[in-house]
Amino acid sequence: MVNLAADARSILSLYKALIALRKTLPQLSSGDYVPVAAQGDVLLYRRQRDCKSIMVALNLGTAPVSIASEAIGRNCEILLSTFLDRQGEKIQGVLDLRGNEGAIIGA
Repeated sequence: MVNLAADARSILSLYKALIALRKTLPQLSSGDYVPVAAQGDVLLYRRQRDCKSIMVALNLGTAPVSIASEAIGRNCEILLSTFLDRQGEKIQGVLDLRGNEGAIIGA
C-alpha cells in the first residue's frame, strides 16, 4: 500500500500545499475571477482582492506549452506547481508548463 503522507509529491501533499497557500492568499478564497486567456489546452486567469492579484496558469493537455510573460506579468515567481517541484522559480520571459501542469504565480 502506498503511504501518501510520506510521499512529498503525492496528491495529499498537493492538497495540503494548496490549502496552506489558500490560507495565506485571501484572493484565492474570496477574490474576483478575471479571465486572461483561453486557447487550446491553456487557461489563464487572475484572482484579485484588495488591489492584490495572483495568476493561475493551467495546461489541461498532455503536451508541454510555453506562455509569453506578457500574458502573466513581469517579475513573477511560481508559488506552487501541481508537480510540487517549482516553488520560488522566477519567470524570465516565458512560462513553460509541462503536460497536465498547473501553476499559481505571484509577483
